[in-house]
Amino acid sequence: MFAEIIGMKADIEALKTAFGNSLKLGPVEEIDAAKGYRLKLGEGADGEPWLSPWLPHPETGKTSVPLKKGQIVGVMSPTGDMRQGLVFRGGYSAENASPNQNMAANVFEDAGVRIVVAGGALTITTGGTSVVISSDGIVMNSPRIDLN
Repeated sequence: MFAEIIGMKADIEALKTAFGNSLKLGPVEEIDAAKGYRLKLGEGADGEPWLSPWLPHPETGKTSVPLKKGQIVGVMSPTGDMRQGLVFRGGYSAENASPNQNMAANVFEDAGVRIVVAGGALTITTGGTSVVISSDGIVMNSPRIDLN
């Protein structure tokens, strides 16, 4: 009977460990196009970051919006083994702030291009050039326009 209780205690401890490892949050620390991402999960006694294993890109289909260093993400590992985890976007940080302060707008900003969908209009801006498409028509502002 005593051995069975010890066995149940060991099972409970294993379940607690797996549950504790099933969801982790942290900023992106390392990026590799082929390997994916490593998250900073804490710091060791020597001050060096404690990093996750390499995790795959959280992309599907035909899109690619790579994560940025410092972006907060989560890893869900149903078995508790982070090497089998799935990365999901978690939020913004001081190092990777939101490009949008208007909660009625959808904004995409990356690689020097900003796309805003708000108020029935689509605005694309890059450098000193912008294009606004709305029910009023198309407005282009640019220092130079070339037409073929």
